[in-house]
Amino acid sequence: MAAPAATYDVDEETVDFASVLLSRSSAPDLRKTDRTRLKLVAGLASELQSGVERSGLKVAAVTASAGVAHGTFYRYFDDIRSATEALAEAFSAFVREQLEGAREGEPGSRERVHGATLIYTRVFRANAPLMRCLFDLGGEATAVSRSLQTLNWEWNMRMAASIAKRRAVASGGRPQPPAELLPVAYALGGMIDEFLSQLYLRQDPALEHLADDEAAVADLLTELWCLGAYGEVRR
Repeated sequence: MAAPAATYDVDEETVDFASVLLSRSSAPDLRKTDRTRLKLVAGLASELQSGVERSGLKVAAVTASAGVAHGTFYRYFDDIRSATEALAEAFSAFVREQLEGAREGEPGSRERVHGATLIYTRVFRANAPLMRCLFDLGGEATAVSRSLQTLNWEWNMRMAASIAKRRAVASGGRPQPPAELLPVAYALGGMIDEFLSQLYLRQDPALEHLADDEAAVADLLTELWCLGAYGEVRR
């Protein structure tokens, strides 16, 4: 079954995905079935956000959180697994949508990279349990993992094209084919994911002084991204 609509009207500070889903479920343009489905996915997101492990998710808790009857769940999902996969796809699309909203500065510039990195840091921090779920499902051999891999590939191709363009402008030469720089984009994206995982998922004590300073985290990761992509911090 398809994931909930991937376009959400959110204010600048709202990045908690469970709240975003609940807000969308109250939109007057939705059909009742779409509204109920969003409430169920929001209930599932709320359970994960509250600290419930994926293995501990229960239909009764999800429907209670959504404010619907227990049997209603099975009109929309076969089981908790299928609902979790729908949530993962919807959340992945939401993350991508938020990143695409970073429009300040030229593609590949420090300003653009910093804007996207700050947004990602905020979304990651606000939805750390959902990020853990996304990473876990992405590592499994399922349809949702293939979908997530496609989204990841598309995003990294965009990053590779951006790096190629900026490098060409700096050197005065012709841009490299983006596919040649795809490993660079993957490596830099992986660096960011690993750092944020250490900070917000594993809560490494060595990084705890940065946990509440999203701007400092974004500054650090932007500097490293620019150094890795261009060998220097460009404006």
